[in-house]
Amino acid sequence: MPSLNALRAFHAVASAGSHAAAAGELGVTTSAISRQISNLEECVGVALLVRDGRRMRLTADGRALEEGLEDAFALIADALNRLRRPVRGERLRVVAPPMLASCWLLPRLDRFRAFRPETEIVLIDSAERTAVAGRFDLAVSWGRFEDGPAATAERLSEAEEVFPVCRPGVCAGDGLAGATLLHYETVGNSWGWPGWPEFVEATGLDRAELNDGPRLAPALLLDAVRRGKGVMLANDALAHDDLASGRLVRPISASMKTGESYWILTSRDASDRPEVLAFRNWLKNEFAVCFGRRGALAA
Repeated sequence: MPSLNALRAFHAVASAGSHAAAAGELGVTTSAISRQISNLEECVGVALLVRDGRRMRLTADGRALEEGLEDAFALIADALNRLRRPVRGERLRVVAPPMLASCWLLPRLDRFRAFRPETEIVLIDSAERTAVAGRFDLAVSWGRFEDGPAATAERLSEAEEVFPVCRPGVCAGDGLAGATLLHYETVGNSWGWPGWPEFVEATGLDRAELNDGPRLAPALLLDAVRRGKGVMLANDALAHDDLASGRLVRPISASMKTGESYWILTSRDASDRPEVLAFRNWLKNEFAVCFGRRGALAA
């Protein structure tokens, strides 16, 4: 068998049409290309190239060899590309509160996939305040956390504020007078989302002017507000995109400090994996971009 270097040199000359062009393509000297072609012709016992003016022309034997090499080099390239593909199974399990997952995180996942396409994201929405160990690689949760035996905790946001949001036109006139209040239905060990009683007491609203509406699961609450069924309590993350697009507005300027924050919980078993580190850094950057400066009250 001739050397692979000789075959590469011949293939380059056949494609480029000259020794000089082939030398530039392979990063070698013209004399090295000539030497490799001579060695190849001596090995196979036939002429492969003849000079035609300033260009090199393939002989009949040269064309036959080039056709075979074209397929052979394509097979080699394909085999190398398969080796370079990311290892299968780079799967990242992310747990997030239902409304944050659907309103804020899901619409932004394409940006992470563009940055790291080899990582398969499994997004799990969970109303549990703390994700069950073993179910996640990384979780976003609401509340107050410390490092534990199963996961490390890192604050993702400052203490959050909640405020009313509704569809434009739902609240007639000023304030919330006559508004229907939609409530978040907590189930089991749910994250402690503040309710209307706490908000009314903290802001001094007249409870008698407000109408109690239904208690809804997280998956239904924001959809009901978007359909004009009432007013809900949201924060910057949950309402960000809807306020920016004008789908929802803040009918009053009042807000309530909760003392709670979003946190990143990272499983200790997965903390050193590159995809986990990449997603954690991406998530922190997305929060900083969105909420580094609090937006003005929606009109």
